[in-house]
Amino acid sequence: MVAFMAVTMTASAQSEEVKTPWDDSPVVDIAVADGKFTLTTRKKDQLTIDIPKQVRTKNGDYVLTMDGRRLVYAIVTDAKTPLKPEVVMLNTEYEDNENGTPKVEKQQLEPGTFLVVKTAPGAWTPGARIAVKKSRWQMGKFVVEQDGKVLMLMNGSTPEVGIYPKADVKLLPLKEMLKPGEMVTMNRAKSASLCMDNWKVKKVNAAVGRVWITFGPSETIRIMSIPDVSKLLK
Repeated sequence: MVAFMAVTMTASAQSEEVKTPWDDSPVVDIAVADGKFTLTTRKKDQLTIDIPKQVRTKNGDYVLTMDGRRLVYAIVTDAKTPLKPEVVMLNTEYEDNENGTPKVEKQQLEPGTFLVVKTAPGAWTPGARIAVKKSRWQMGKFVVEQDGKVLMLMNGSTPEVGIYPKADVKLLPLKEMLKPGEMVTMNRAKSASLCMDNWKVKKVNAAVGRVWITFGPSETIRIMSIPDVSKLLK
């Protein structure tokens, strides 16, 4: 149980002793219904994250919501109707028109389909941005802690979870303050959670949650969502 939502873990009847119900079945299905996100393993074990009722938003809030089978970040761009905000999804491609005007698809979220992610320093709450270092840093979203281990939803095109000792996991700010010229680590595209170093920030558009980064002498440009880059991973 946490301050603004409840996390419940249940093991299948066949499991007599289970540290988490995910150890032997890491690939998950994710759905949102009845005011909760439900993550289900292939063995039909489930973890639920309750969505508070009457979630009110403001411009610039980061929210956790569904896009297909994925649990993703979105940024609120219009909160005139705070319970049904207009957002830009941060997992989608982003382009500039020739005149520099951003091309983004905005969506309106319905109540009961999203929650606002806490961004206070040190907030280990569902949806918090975290990273774990194996051979390379891997980014993902915090789900729950149990028995000194962290269950995280890994970034990537297929819903997967990872379980790591909390001591090996780094909590990252969701709204990281990035400036042109800073060197950052970026999450490698859509298909994996592995990260790549030595990218340089070119410009930032915090209103739509995007950062332009370049690499190498050729200054290859990538437009990334802000949660997919970090200057804090060393």
